[in-house]
Amino acid sequence: MQIFRIFLVSFYIILPSLLTIHSVYATPFNHPETWKKVDISKLLKTSTIHHIEPMRKFLTEKGKKAEFNGEVFLVTLDDQVKAVFKKLPADDLGDAQAEVAAYQASLILGFPHIPPTVMRKINGMTGSLQLYIDTTIDPLVPEEYEKALQEVSIEDQMNLRTFYFIFGQWDSGPHNLLIFKDINKTYFIAIDNSGIRNRQYVKLGELPFVRVLYSDKLNTNDYDKPFPFDKAEVIDLPNEENLKQRFKKQIPTIFYKNFQSYNQPFRFVIYQNSLWRQYHAFDNSFIISYPTQCYDDTIKAIKKLDLPLLRKIFIAAKGSDFLNNSYLNAILERRDQVLRHCLKIK
Repeated sequence: MQIFRIFLVSFYIILPSLLTIHSVYATPFNHPETWKKVDISKLLKTSTIHHIEPMRKFLTEKGKKAEFNGEVFLVTLDDQVKAVFKKLPADDLGDAQAEVAAYQASLILGFPHIPPTVMRKINGMTGSLQLYIDTTIDPLVPEEYEKALQEVSIEDQMNLRTFYFIFGQWDSGPHNLLIFKDINKTYFIAIDNSGIRNRQYVKLGELPFVRVLYSDKLNTNDYDKPFPFDKAEVIDLPNEENLKQRFKKQIPTIFYKNFQSYNQPFRFVIYQNSLWRQYHAFDNSFIISYPTQCYDDTIKAIKKLDLPLLRKIFIAAKGSDFLNNSYLNAILERRDQVLRHCLKIK
């Protein structure tokens, strides 16, 4: 599983005398409110590619950090519109398909703010192409992020958390946000939403357990049983030796080589021949994604979700290995958790 963490920034100046979206921002589509009114997807899909350069090079020349993995490019389209292209292997486009689905979900729900995203093939490479957003504010600077938390409307923050919980964006936080300001409002823009492709189990108000691998050798024989939240285990020092001592030859050796502890204990569950990891379990600063306030428009929007609508949202992922009825029903189950929660607190 690849997780692209990209902080994309550039420089622009807002002059007080420039009052319209078209004159204030670098492109007509840079403002989040335009994404619901203009069909930018067609431009992203069909526009001529005028220039393409490695995103790492672009950011480095701007004096910015390039904190991401994989092959990522900055693409210049017609009318100087810029977009971010993430190349993926042709036999595993799940991350890109999930990013496209996240954008489609934002259009149908009316939240959160996600840049227009499409699938596209460029120079023989296939991946996701997402509108590039200009912003000078770095959410990885704690002071900037804390300031934005005070400025972004509570409703927008609750809607973002609702989306994260229902669609399963478990890897949330400032590293997957952009902060965008206009004259009157501050916006959180949700990027890097590929995590929604991952199967998971979660109770509202808690952290999810995310499936990280499958192995027949685990031989759990529990397909008729519910997820065992109460059977979670912890390895305090999850180095290669301790991991092998616990799992032995039940899981592929590549897992031990690639495992990242993030300098924290490892909390997990074994269920249905799979290893499920609870990320951020020992990070006290991590904000768990669920709404603490509910709004009528939000409730109305998520009530619309059903299997046919979810299939429409995930149309770009049709035929992918993660998209099946079990995956879609899990989204609806999490939606129902939110509805029950809202009924209690309203």
